Amino acid sequence: MGKIKVNYLIYLFIGISILIISVSVYKAEKKHKERLMYVINTKIKEAAKLCYLKEDCKDEITLQDLYDKKYLEELVNPVTKEIIDSSMCISYIDEEVKLC
Repeated sequence: MGKIKVNYLIYLFIGISILIISVSVYKAEKKHKERLMYVINTKIKEAAKLCYLKEDCKDEITLQDLYDKKYLEELVNPVTKEIIDSSMCISYIDEEVKLC
């Protein structure tokens, strides 16, 4: 009987360990994806701000406008590996770039 209880404790410990590791891996992967998207959004915002400050852009623009004016090269979504939609609109309001 004592051996059976020890086996159950070992299985319980292994199960809890697997659960903790799985949750940790999921959270780490999610945070990594968020950081990758943050980098892409920051690149877009910096290029748009440069375009507005040099007065090459006015009002709302699209990502395609930044491509055409050579402020950015074509961007790829790092998570899905698809090309980012070039019709994404960008505006410059109160000295801050905002993605529409």
